[in-house]
Amino acid sequence: MKTIKISCYLLISFLIVSCTNEEIQSIKIKGQYEIELPKTLSKADNLHEDASLQYQNLFSEFYTIVIDEPISDFNDLVTQDEYLAESYKPNLTGYSNLLKDNLSVTIKNGKFSNFEDTKINGMDAKLMNVSGTVDGIDVYYQFGFIKGLEKYYQIVNWTELKRKEDHSAAMAKIISSFKELNRTKKKIQ
Repeated sequence: MKTIKISCYLLISFLIVSCTNEEIQSIKIKGQYEIELPKTLSKADNLHEDASLQYQNLFSEFYTIVIDEPISDFNDLVTQDEYLAESYKPNLTGYSNLLKDNLSVTIKNGKFSNFEDTKINGMDAKLMNVSGTVDGIDVYYQFGFIKGLEKYYQIVNWTELKRKEDHSAAMAKIISSFKELNRTKKKIQ
């Protein structure tokens, strides 16, 4: 009986350590940025047509994408369109608010956290969590909106709402791991 208890205790301890020390993979995209993802995620190509990075784990319903776009494109859009210029400023706050407002149209019963202003590896960033229903499925998102030297980045992680606790820590680590490559070289030039 003692052997069974000890074996169970060792197995539970191993599982706890395995879950908290999940192996990661470092992914570099176009020599532009780098991000760390759990090794349980694999490359995908059908999550979002504008994403420069797409990874998923279908078994655990965990998805991650990164969308990058030139800051100048967004600034031109909001300064040249009278309607947008009334509501959004050409800065990270305006960018984040526009994306949040667009998402609020597509998600039903959406519950949006306030933006959390932070820095991620020296870059201004805004973080937001969202839960709601999309296509009849209750989902949970973690967003990171980051201002790089020349680009805005959207890091979007999502899962089924019932799996929020399983994935929220990994999602936060993904966002905080984001690094724009060659930042120091570009700043000097």
